[in-house]
Amino acid sequence: MKKILFFIPAALYYALIFYLSSRSYDIKIDILFFDKVIHIVEFALLGLFLSFGYFMSLKSSLMMRAVLTIFTGIILGGLDEFHQYFIPRRSIEFFDVIADAVGVLSGFLLYYYFSRSVKGKIFTEKLSKL
Repeated sequence: MKKILFFIPAALYYALIFYLSSRSYDIKIDILFFDKVIHIVEFALLGLFLSFGYFMSLKSSLMMRAVLTIFTGIILGGLDEFHQYFIPRRSIEFFDVIADAVGVLSGFLLYYYFSRSVKGKIFTEKLSKL
């Protein structure tokens, strides 16, 4: 049961993503690929939170935790895009899902890099003892 608590940041953050993507916005920014950069940053944070959940709750191999993090992030990105189909003035875009996947992968890599640093090891050791 305690292991589920490590996924609360990811769940709350995804709820925020879902809420914000349920809104129709009339903002037009004429910067090339700006919306894809937003997707990458948005889902990099989700990738960080998912990585935290999987790394703190599973003692399996690095490959298994990486696959679970990335697969979960891609599924959540796809679900977010699918639900936008039902929102007025929103649409499904395949390249948004690709940007989401790149973001999740980036978040995973950032978490992995941080967790291997000296301060990151101390932080994760203290959290795992809770």
